[in-house]
Amino acid sequence: MSTIKLNKFLKSYFKPKYIALIFSFLSALALLFSSFLSYRSLQKNLETNLNLQALSIQIILQSLLKNFDLSFLQYKREFFSDLLLNEKWDGVAFIAFYDKNLKILLHSNPELIGQKIDYSPILNKNKHSDYYTLKTGEKVFLYEDLVSLKDWEGVLRIALHVKPVEDTLFYAKKHLYVEIGIAILFLIAGLFAYVLFHKMEREREKVEELERWQFISRLLLHEIKNPLASIKGFTQFLSKKSKEEVFSQALEIILRETLRIENLLKRLYEYSYTSEIELKSFDLIKLLEEIIASMKFIYPDANIKLQTQTQTPILHSDPEKLKSILINLLDNALYASFAKGSKEVFIDLKEMKEHYILKIRDEGEGMDEKELSQIFKPFYTTKAKGTGLGLTIVKKLCEELKIEIKFESLKGQGTTVWLKIPLFLL
Repeated sequence: MSTIKLNKFLKSYFKPKYIALIFSFLSALALLFSSFLSYRSLQKNLETNLNLQALSIQIILQSLLKNFDLSFLQYKREFFSDLLLNEKWDGVAFIAFYDKNLKILLHSNPELIGQKIDYSPILNKNKHSDYYTLKTGEKVFLYEDLVSLKDWEGVLRIALHVKPVEDTLFYAKKHLYVEIGIAILFLIAGLFAYVLFHKMEREREKVEELERWQFISRLLLHEIKNPLASIKGFTQFLSKKSKEEVFSQALEIILRETLRIENLLKRLYEYSYTSEIELKSFDLIKLLEEIIASMKFIYPDANIKLQTQTQTPILHSDPEKLKSILINLLDNALYASFAKGSKEVFIDLKEMKEHYILKIRDEGEGMDEKELSQIFKPFYTTKAKGTGLGLTIVKKLCEELKIEIKFESLKGQGTTVWLKIPLFLL
């Protein structure tokens, strides 16, 4: 990998949000893995301890039984039960001896002698140990081994109580669940940190972008404003002096394009610089009527229908900034409707608790999802001679005035803009 590619990779992925996410994921994974291994290790250790306990009992029993005949032991039916009365054998549930036909020859419960067992780990599965649930519902640990003692042979079974083991595993499992919960908290904290760092990164990018556009607009205003004013002035002077139609038309085009450049510079200035908010109380309906009247000069044939559902349309905000928002949105709506052959735009105003809901609907061509996702990007426009800064400025001003803005549009069915305007901007 070249140095340029490595630097690009590090710049793209070696960011605080990714580091936080990876760290939290690895920490959670390590904690889960460690907890699971600890639990499995404890489980195996307890099972090993049960095997060793049973094995030690088997050795003791074999040493006791090696000198006895089977007939004598069967005669002394309480031999095994007497052994269990010793306090050293508290962990033993029962002891049994049965032949390869599964018939019980000896048992610590004499009443079971002569009956058949239903499961044998060593004969059925070739295993020395297994867990087994008795008819009483108790779970026990079985240890079995083939033994040959004097004139008899068979299987010696030792059953151990597992309640102490289950209690230990229960507390170990609770500890495991706690650690799983901590691991989940690690993941949540990592995701929260990722979202937080991502928002901070986006804010930093917005600040950098704003600073970049401020520099560009300052440069453009400085380098273009004075020559542009001269061109505009001389064009207007020549258009008054010229009597020839050909020159008049050419000068009119120059003047129109000069005004377009001037408008672009004005938009760049509005986008790049943030002016102070001047709060005033004003009548929102009167402001809308003023805007509609001014738009009539640009679109004389427009039919703008205003419908209001409010008794006290008093708003405490910045009227000039709000006016700029509404002029931009209304201009877009009228342009879209006229382009589709319609002359109508609908404005609806409602009062809802601490907000006004203002809706502007056009009868234009509408937008698809891809176009909707681009509308607030600088210099994106669907107009033939648009600057692509109108909605970008609208978004910026809405953020300043705490106004929520939402677009709804379907291709071929027009566009609706929703504004949620707070009654009092603090």
